[in-house]
Amino acid sequence: MRTVSALFFALLLLVAPITGASHELHLKDGRIIPTDSITRNGSRLSYQQFGGMITVDLSEVEKIIYDRVPADQNRASHPRQPDGGNDPVETNLALLLSAQLAPSTPVEKANLAVVTIVTEAGYGSGFFVSGDGLIVTNRHVIRGSRKVDQEVRENMDAAAQRLQRLQTSLDQEKERLDQYKKKLGDYQKGFSQVLADKQNRVDLHQKAEVEADLKQRESYFNQWNSDYARRRQTYQKALTEFKRSQRAYNQTARNLAAQNRFEVVLADGRRESAIFYRISETYDLALLKLDGYQTPYLLPQDEGELALGLDVYAIGSPLKLNNTVTSGVISNNRGDYIQTNAEIYPGNSGGPLVTVDGRVVGVNTMKKITEKFEGLGFALKFSRVQTEFSNYLK
Repeated sequence: MRTVSALFFALLLLVAPITGASHELHLKDGRIIPTDSITRNGSRLSYQQFGGMITVDLSEVEKIIYDRVPADQNRASHPRQPDGGNDPVETNLALLLSAQLAPSTPVEKANLAVVTIVTEAGYGSGFFVSGDGLIVTNRHVIRGSRKVDQEVRENMDAAAQRLQRLQTSLDQEKERLDQYKKKLGDYQKGFSQVLADKQNRVDLHQKAEVEADLKQRESYFNQWNSDYARRRQTYQKALTEFKRSQRAYNQTARNLAAQNRFEVVLADGRRESAIFYRISETYDLALLKLDGYQTPYLLPQDEGELALGLDVYAIGSPLKLNNTVTSGVISNNRGDYIQTNAEIYPGNSGGPLVTVDGRVVGVNTMKKITEKFEGLGFALKFSRVQTEFSNYLK
């Protein structure tokens, strides 16, 4: 609780704002507090006012505006932010997310560094690997899976060939239908001429038989023509839908290949914009960058300690359910990959696989499905991230 003097000073600020203060503290209850000094101790902020210090919890703070001073004053002489850096507290996501979500376990703390990545083609996961906003994710999250793209294009080619064969069959059937129609017309015309010729004496029984035969042939033609028209219409709809889907897929692929800015959803639900940074041609890895913020980030687990049976947790955004955690153990080490029975769903790609201590061991990358059981999860070892992006990770 605040002291009585703190409450008194807060009320006094409403009627007696101070001019010439260096900073502004904006609280969530709407108050704007000018102050010359702000310091932080854990999740508590203290600001100077009327010669004394007033302390509030960081969760009560909306934002802080620094160096709100007249132009003729020297900004270089003004205090730094509470954590000793050069950026305002409002840009320190590590502090803000921690204060808002209050993690109570190392895994919950690791969760603060995980983001959902929204792309032209869908969404995936990623996580901060540096305090200045670097985000690692899968290459296929931001550029699409080469394997999936190949499979889709092979399926489209196969579908196009089936439609072409169907069109050829329908065209040939149309020729037969037209020939039958012509023969039927000639038959009808010849019979009408016979009946019109007064010199011909037509047996009534034979006339009835010919008329019945003509009626049967006309009925057969009408049914055939109706069925053909229905199948032709179905084909046209399928062809139109195929071309629409093909254009949409190709356009999405082009957009994804050219996309250089991605929306990222942070652990508290806020949305920011990250830029494309680097991509790996060797591994299914990519880097994005969220500029202008100090970010929480994950530290690596020593790879030599990745023993079979070690408890691990996969964090990601399956089915757009942001920051979902599933648990399992390390089932095996397979070259560049860690095999785990932790459930990895669509949308988990790019998220971290962490230990109970919240240290990252891998990047959730793929899942193999079998006929007899749900599947095995695989994460690319984090040491491959460190090797591939060693120039950018400190």
